[in-house]
Amino acid sequence: MSRTKRRLLLAGGFVGLLAVTACGAPEDGADGDVASRGISLLTASLPESLNPIAGFGNTGKGKTNEGLLTLEGGADTLPDFVPNLAAEDPTISRDAKTWTVAIRPDVTFSDGSTLDAGDVVATYEAIADPATASPIAGDLVNLEGVRAVDEMTVEFTLEEPQTSFRTALLIGIAPSESIMAGQKVEDSPLNREPIGTGPYLVESFATDRLVLVANEEYRSGAPEVETITYVLAADDNTRAQRLTAGEFDGSVLPPRLAAIFESNDDFDVISATSADWRGLSLPADNPVTSDPAVRKALNIGIDREAIIEGVLVGKGRPAHTFIPPEYGEYYNPDAVFPYAPEDAKAMLDEAGWLAGADGIRAKDGVRAEFVLMYRPSDLLRRDLSAAFASEALKLGFDVTIEGVDFDQAEPRAGQDAILLGGGDTPYDVDSLIYKALHSSYPAAGAFYDNASRYTDPEMDAALHEGRISVDTDARVEAYQKVQDLYLDDPSMVLLAFLDHTYVQKKSVGEAWNGTPTLLEPHEHGTAWGPWVDIDKWTSAS
Repeated sequence: MSRTKRRLLLAGGFVGLLAVTACGAPEDGADGDVASRGISLLTASLPESLNPIAGFGNTGKGKTNEGLLTLEGGADTLPDFVPNLAAEDPTISRDAKTWTVAIRPDVTFSDGSTLDAGDVVATYEAIADPATASPIAGDLVNLEGVRAVDEMTVEFTLEEPQTSFRTALLIGIAPSESIMAGQKVEDSPLNREPIGTGPYLVESFATDRLVLVANEEYRSGAPEVETITYVLAADDNTRAQRLTAGEFDGSVLPPRLAAIFESNDDFDVISATSADWRGLSLPADNPVTSDPAVRKALNIGIDREAIIEGVLVGKGRPAHTFIPPEYGEYYNPDAVFPYAPEDAKAMLDEAGWLAGADGIRAKDGVRAEFVLMYRPSDLLRRDLSAAFASEALKLGFDVTIEGVDFDQAEPRAGQDAILLGGGDTPYDVDSLIYKALHSSYPAAGAFYDNASRYTDPEMDAALHEGRISVDTDARVEAYQKVQDLYLDDPSMVLLAFLDHTYVQKKSVGEAWNGTPTLLEPHEHGTAWGPWVDIDKWTSAS
């Protein structure tokens, strides 16, 4: 295949763009064309890599690299999978083991080359190759092979049926010439200089700032929002202060901080429903949390509603299992842990965990105490950890909370609990919960996948049945069983499904016709919220 290399080079430096990005109405003396300017967002996190093979933008909403499918839908329901780089919906064999995808003929990469089947094959093979060490390789564990049927058609062959394979078709595609077989993902130039088909190109990328500019060659036309500047401020209070100072057009904030802006006439506060859960692991190697009675008692003995009201100021819903109500027939409304603190205390007494003179329980000389780690820059996780510790103390547990970065938490995850978030790819119930509960994890993924090291052959069987079943009724039955098994022996204490809260200058909403939010995945930054489809914004003037 012939390729004309017109790769967009990363700027050697970035000076002053933030100062000239749009903040609402046209500037004095401007021609009134708000579409000729950009938007500046203060974000809680920036990606370490912009490489789709490393998992960047793998939820179907990538702004630089796009997937075969993307997502469309409402704010409070599961979105639909619709063609993006695919020309039409995939053709799926009756046994759901063969997926054939025709590719759009009008797509070019940012280097000027044309998208074809070879690019799709190279991307998926690189992710699946153990030598690449892709962090999303676990999403393709069922992929037997991928091949180009012809120049514009790709065929995926699965080892077992998997109707949830649609979620894997959200992964961004890179050009084959930029992919070196066997190259470790951290060594790829795509980490800093992505070559994609999306509506935006990378102008500059540093540890604290990412600047995207409109792709003038985009197949449906260049976005009207010409520049998006993401500036990193990991600390929640810092983002609130800088937003108040008028430096930025928008940001993501914890609900309690976002509430400060409710009475500010210069800002809009926008909430988005998510499948993003928060909860804490209960490590199987810890002498306290490994006890089934402890795990069950902690789940029925804490007041989730009080935690949501106190920490999230009501911006969330109680989480009992990993499946929220938005999953329709897969969700079991009876799969809840009733708030029953007295029952929890009786359960602990019966199991031999008896309260001492200081109110803390012990069993066979083991004190009912454990450490709960949280990411120190995340105030929400800190506050949820403190709220849980307070609730657990009422039951006779001494929980010490400790701010620990992930690189330090990883070697301790087998012994110490950790406040986690999840729901990274929540658009099928299989991709939502498999990594959280199947015993093949965390070995098959990251340390925070099934961080409790939960093992239950019956649970594994139910998860597998849900994954491979082609019949919807059979899938529903399997996931109902998953929830029943979890209620009997929970691996974690799930606390809440979050409503993500964003703050945006009111002038931005007046200057632009924005787009609605979608049901959101686990997210720390500003790629979602009101800006998830910013490439579709149009000028209001």
